[in-house]
Amino acid sequence: MTCIASLKHSTDCPKCGEQSIAPEKAKYVSTTEIHHFWCCWNCGYEFETLEHLQVQDYPPSELVRKSVPISLAA
Repeated sequence: MTCIASLKHSTDCPKCGEQSIAPEKAKYVSTTEIHHFWCCWNCGYEFETLEHLQVQDYPPSELVRKSVPISLAA
């Protein structure tokens, strides 16, 4: 199985160039890495892509504001 590192999903088969729609499966390796496993429908070649996620640092108050819905009290 070939491994291709990329910042975005690599959907073109490295062997025949056919575009794939979605990976067969994905494995979250850490909070910043996802491995996608592909199998080309055209030639059957199996390959893997590695996606590096961008982690943004938010101050704690901003995280709470983004994750807790605002409740409206009358």
